[in-house]
Amino acid sequence: MRELLKSTYQFTDYQIAQLSFLAKTLLSEISKLFIIGSSFWKELPFFFICVFILLLLRTSTGGLHCKTYLSCLVTSCLYIIFTFKILPLIPISQIPAMILLILCAVIDYNIGPVTSDVHLPLTEKVKQRGRICTVVTISFFFVLLYIIPENLYVITGFWIIVSHTLQLVAAKIRKKGGRKT
Repeated sequence: MRELLKSTYQFTDYQIAQLSFLAKTLLSEISKLFIIGSSFWKELPFFFICVFILLLLRTSTGGLHCKTYLSCLVTSCLYIIFTFKILPLIPISQIPAMILLILCAVIDYNIGPVTSDVHLPLTEKVKQRGRICTVVTISFFFVLLYIIPENLYVITGFWIIVSHTLQLVAAKIRKKGGRKT
């Protein structure tokens, strides 16, 4: 395949390595999504909406990263079960939840994005775009929490934002401490 890409399309070794990394990353993420999603079989719409919210935040500001596929799968599974199933059972009134969302927006804006050590450094423009996307996402949930505070999707979205912010803070601390994330 390598020689075909080189001879037919004049790809460099670097470009082939990039394509290989992209393919491995996509297969890894899709397989994890499929494996974890299978445990939510009876609640697939709920699962996909929650994952969409998480992806908006995660792709904008990053967070903790694991080194191996298995550790990432286990961590992601535990994170999703905790965030989608356990945290929404904790009652929180509307005003403290809204204050917490504002705090999350401020924290995410100020410390994000936190990328993995293998990721190329981001430009300031990309960082700013990620921060703005996160603040817009959190602001959207702020409005939803004001309008329909009892909705399961809104409550779960709230907890996704809170847990994302906590893991973002942990990733920033870990990165500053010099530990690989």
